[in-house]
Amino acid sequence: MANAHWDIKTEIQVNGRKVTPNTELSISGERGRFRFIKYVNTGEAEWIDVWGGPKKSENWRSFRLDRIKTVHYKNRTTENLAAEYKQKVKDKRAEEAEDA
Repeated sequence: MANAHWDIKTEIQVNGRKVTPNTELSISGERGRFRFIKYVNTGEAEWIDVWGGPKKSENWRSFRLDRIKTVHYKNRTTENLAAEYKQKVKDKRAEEAEDA
């Protein structure tokens, strides 16, 4: 349950890279990739909420920022790949409609 004094962000910077919702991360000591959801700072503690893990057993997890190992620039999770494909198809159809 969020408190009014908590700082919740959907965009942060980690290792010089911009992290926004659905950015894929690797977490030290964990298998699989995790998709960023949000950053939370209570003043006493700070963490990130993510969705992911090994294939077919993904779930919501929270980790301290020092556990982030890699901010990936290429998506590999099935959900992100599907979303990218749908966006490409949508853009192509919009482009074809403009040309017609």
